[in-house]
Amino acid sequence: MLKAFIVLGLVSALAGVGAGADLLHRMPIYKWENSVKSRKNVMSEVAHLRGKYNVATTATSDIISGEPLANSMNMYYYGQITIGTPGVIFIVMFDTGSANLWVPSYNCTSTACLSHTQYNPNQSTTFVPNGSDITLKYGTGGMSGYLAMDTVTVNNLVILNQTFGVAVSELDNHFDNVAFDGILGMGFANLAEDSVTPPFYNMYNEALISQPVFSFYLSIDGTTSMGGELILGGSDPNYYIGNMTYVPISRDDYWQFDMSEAVLNGVTLCSNCQAIADTGTSLIMAPIDAYTKLYSTLDINPDASVDCSTVSSMPVLKFVIGGTVFGIPPSYYVLYLDGECVVGIQTMGTDFWILGDIFIGQYYTEFDVGNNRIGFASVSGAQYTNQANSQFASFTTIFSLFALLNIILKLY
Repeated sequence: MLKAFIVLGLVSALAGVGAGADLLHRMPIYKWENSVKSRKNVMSEVAHLRGKYNVATTATSDIISGEPLANSMNMYYYGQITIGTPGVIFIVMFDTGSANLWVPSYNCTSTACLSHTQYNPNQSTTFVPNGSDITLKYGTGGMSGYLAMDTVTVNNLVILNQTFGVAVSELDNHFDNVAFDGILGMGFANLAEDSVTPPFYNMYNEALISQPVFSFYLSIDGTTSMGGELILGGSDPNYYIGNMTYVPISRDDYWQFDMSEAVLNGVTLCSNCQAIADTGTSLIMAPIDAYTKLYSTLDINPDASVDCSTVSSMPVLKFVIGGTVFGIPPSYYVLYLDGECVVGIQTMGTDFWILGDIFIGQYYTEFDVGNNRIGFASVSGAQYTNQANSQFASFTTIFSLFALLNIILKLY
């Protein structure tokens, strides 16, 4: 009988946790990329992140300077929510680097507001006025407006009386041509402006999800607009191979954690570093010292471009997190933009790394609010610790389980 239970357990492990996955709430994530992406888009994203992380522009943080910015950024992953009764559909970017939900107001006249869906409280029977103003900084400007309370529905999860920002003015023209209407922040509650309870916290507080956990599977390959899934209430093991590597959160506002090391071609870029997982950027942002070493090692041009013919021979960028090596091959950290190859690793002078969609697209990421930790697992099964035999790594976990099963059967 013991033998039978062991066999059943191992077979279940091989098949994945199907029953648990059925309890998860799945939000389709769509991917939008500019029809013509350029180096200016990348620089616009760097400017946006400076405002988001309250980093001033300085000579040391401005490796590339003196160039006009594009009025849109590089890549976004977004989904649909509804606000009000009857519900109005808004397209929002799910951003783990912020914690407030906001959408444009019907009486906002900026270009960004007029080109997107706008919230009109007079047309919702469940609107409740709040009376407070709110200002959020993004890039060179941001949004300013007021707080409102209304019903917010995320993937059929109905949040009653959710407080959110309504933008009366959008000061940052980076939002003019983006595919989304607003932003739904998924950072820790401590990060939220005006002490507003973020939507995800209310999902759990109102028992709409069983666990205070969410996770992202982002698809950075392919040509379709389908960009993956935001999983609410847990993680789906069908999206990753092998075990999840967990590390504790070192600062509970951003999703910040300890990273043991970053290495490129044998050069240690940093040791005992801090990193933040941020779905609100497509880039990887490095501390200035690490970027200087990386810049020299990769022989990057002053305008952040590299010779496209050399990309395949570039080294893998390796991050050591929780004792596991997570590698990013050059085919992912070099972006092909408007006929040129641009390194998607930038700097803005911080002392921490920001791991955006270039990283998260490679590694399924679990954000565990309840246990104050973050987890990563390979989407493909390959950690890219080298550029050879990467497919072999995809079968490592399955092979190990079968080997363990064989040993146990012999013992019994």
